[in-house]
Amino acid sequence: MQRIVIFGLPYSPNTGDGVIAECLSTGLRAAHPGVTVSCIDISGRTEFGAVTVRNRSLVLAILKALPRPLAQSLVSYKLGRMLDQFEPAWKDALRGADLAVIGGGQILSDADLNFCLKLARVARLLQEEGCPAVIHAAGVARNWSPRGQALFRALLDCDLRAVGLRDGPSIAAWQDQIGGGGPRPHPTRDPALIAAEVYGVPPQGNGRIGLCVTDPHILTYHAEGRKSAVSGKDVFADIALALVASGYRVTLFCNGAAEDRSALVAIQTKPAIASAMAQGQIAVEEPPSTPTELATIIGQLSAVVAHRLHACILGYAFQRPIVGLGWDRKLESFFQSVGLDNAFLPASDLSPQNVVQRLEAAQAAGIDPARHAAVLAETRVAINGIFDGCKPARFRQPVVALAT
Repeated sequence: MQRIVIFGLPYSPNTGDGVIAECLSTGLRAAHPGVTVSCIDISGRTEFGAVTVRNRSLVLAILKALPRPLAQSLVSYKLGRMLDQFEPAWKDALRGADLAVIGGGQILSDADLNFCLKLARVARLLQEEGCPAVIHAAGVARNWSPRGQALFRALLDCDLRAVGLRDGPSIAAWQDQIGGGGPRPHPTRDPALIAAEVYGVPPQGNGRIGLCVTDPHILTYHAEGRKSAVSGKDVFADIALALVASGYRVTLFCNGAAEDRSALVAIQTKPAIASAMAQGQIAVEEPPSTPTELATIIGQLSAVVAHRLHACILGYAFQRPIVGLGWDRKLESFFQSVGLDNAFLPASDLSPQNVVQRLEAAQAAGIDPARHAAVLAETRVAINGIFDGCKPARFRQPVVALAT
C-alpha cells in the first residue's frame, strides 16, 4: 500500500487553502483506492482554529515597515525556532513514505522568507529520509530575494521528480528565479476544481449573489509590487450597494482569515449596509472555520463576485457564474485558463458599476459545460499523474498540456 504525505496549508484560517488539501487528498484516494494520504501543515497547525501567529495583521504591518534585511532576519530567527518544534512530527510522518507532495497554493513566494524557510526545512527532511517529492499546482510569485532563492533551491537538493505549477506566469517566474536545474515545470490544474465531487453541491443556487469580502490592506502585502485593485476601504460596501441598487439580493461572506473576518464585521457597521440588511436585501454569512463550511456557503449561491482566488475556483467548480476582482496575476491567470477572460475585472477598471456589468455578462454567458468538463478531466489526470512520482523515471507518463 502506497503512503503519500502532502505538505500544504490544510488548517489555514484562510479556508481556501484547506479546500486545496482536501480536494487533493480526496482525488488521490479516488485515483488509487487503498492509498494512505496524510497532510502536514507547513505553518505547524494540527487542527482547525489553531493559531501559530497571533495578531497577524499587526505583525505583517511591522514587517512591511522594516527594511527588508531586518525583516528577513527577524523572521529567520522567530520562524526558525518554530520550525525546530515542528520538525520531529514532520520527520515521523515522512518515515517510510513513498512520496511527498508539496502544494498547492501560492507557496513559492518570498514574503520575508516565510515560505522559503518552511519549504527549505521540508526539503532537508525529504533528503534525510530519502523520500521522493513532487510539487503540485503551486503558485510562484516573482518576488524572490537572493536569500529566498537560495532557500527555495534546497528543493532541488532532494529527490524532486516533478514540478507542476498552476499557471503560465508561475512557470515563467520559476524558470527565471530558480537558477537552472531540476525537473522542467509544467502547467497543473488546481485540485480545488474537483470540489463538487468532494463536497457535493445543490444543482441550483438560492438566487443570491455572493460577494467575498477581503481586507484590502492585507492583499497589498502579497501583491508582488503591483498596485492593488482595492482603492479604498469602502470598496466592498460600494459594490454590495451597487448590486442591491441593480435589483440583486446579496450575501456577504469571507474565506475565514482573521483580517477578512474583521473586514466582514466592519462592513456591517456602515449605515447603508445595515439598512439593506434590515430590509433583507443583504445577508451576511458567518465566517467559515473549515473548508467544508466555505464550500457550503458558496455552493448555495447563484453567482460569486470575489477577490480571493479560491472563492472564484469554488464558484467555477460548482458551475456558478463568477466575477474576479483584479489584484494579482494568479486570479487573472485562472480566469484566462478556463476561458472566462471577460469575467475578470482588472484593477484599472474596478468600479461598482463595472462589477455589476461584468456580473450581468457572466450570468448571461453562464459556464460552458463542455469546457467545464474538460477542465475537471484535466484536474483528475494531473492528480493521478502524481503517482508517477513513485516510479522510476523510465515508467513515468508524459505530461499532458492544459487546454487553452
